[in-house]
Amino acid sequence: MQYVLDYVAAAIMGATLLIIMNSANEVAYENHALYNGDMLVQEMLVQTAYLLEGEMRNMGVGVPENERTVLFADTSRIRFLSDIDVNGVIDTVEYYAGTPSEMGDTQNELDRPFYRRINSTRPLVVGSVTVFQLRYLTRMGTLLSTPVPLADLTEIHSVEITMEVQNPYAMTRTPGSVGAGERNALYSSSLWQQTRLASQNTRR
Repeated sequence: MQYVLDYVAAAIMGATLLIIMNSANEVAYENHALYNGDMLVQEMLVQTAYLLEGEMRNMGVGVPENERTVLFADTSRIRFLSDIDVNGVIDTVEYYAGTPSEMGDTQNELDRPFYRRINSTRPLVVGSVTVFQLRYLTRMGTLLSTPVPLADLTEIHSVEITMEVQNPYAMTRTPGSVGAGERNALYSSSLWQQTRLASQNTRR
């Protein structure tokens, strides 16, 4: 009888240890996936933000004083003039976010392509975002309504940019671990917010 009790106790302890080991492995794998996801989205965000910030700081470069710098300004799209090649030829530069339906090949249902277009060339996808929002302010700090009316485009003095990037693929969570209102995968995200991004060339 004692041997039977010993076997039962050993079996219980073994099962308990197995559960603990499985849980530990799941936690380690989850932490590893989150770490890799964080590194990925930070790299993606830096690359996209660097390009956008650089060109928006230089918008209006080379544009004659009597011409508008910003041609169109809305919450997720901006079109402006700038001599981006510094060759004496004024270019039309446009940045805008697409729709999630255009990123159907990714696991993340919030992903949207981020486009850059120069003149009349075909738009190029220069990144993916889950959030891309623009706000426009006057020299006095007054927030302009969007889309900014044509007559008010020359009032734009600075731009506030909010951009978020999430990894396109993530570790799927088990149904039992997904709470109400939570997503079924562990997406990492990185948020970049640039306030009062101004170019002296827009003051026209």
